[in-house]
Amino acid sequence: MKLKRSLEEAVCILLILAKEEGDNAVKSYWISQQLGVSDSYLKKILRKLVLNDVITSTSSKGGGFKLARPIESIYMIDVYYAIEGNNSCVQLRDLANHVFSSSNAAQTVNDNMSELFNESEQSFLNQLANYPLVKLMQ
Repeated sequence: MKLKRSLEEAVCILLILAKEEGDNAVKSYWISQQLGVSDSYLKKILRKLVLNDVITSTSSKGGGFKLARPIESIYMIDVYYAIEGNNSCVQLRDLANHVFSSSNAAQTVNDNMSELFNESEQSFLNQLANYPLVKLMQ
């Protein structure tokens, strides 16, 4: 499994917003300077976080970005789904059909491999679902 590099950046964006004192919105250019990434690239990540209700955005003179809810109630799964999407990462092509002449043997391999990867993915997602972002700062 390969995670998008923007996943780490999204987590750091949320940690920056969590550190912000009071009810102040944070401008994207300031976040991009903190992380050392381009503002246009950062805005793509911010948009995904807004669309998934992890952060809010206001576009006024005092506008910017804020957490949509307290950092204690944002979990790694929220960030993962915002950046990676909700689709399964398990995408098998049933290549065992090219290895075994027996369709039953190939199907057994395909089924076992699919079950293993799906269970592993579910375990990974469960771990993310039980890991609040605030724990990263403790």
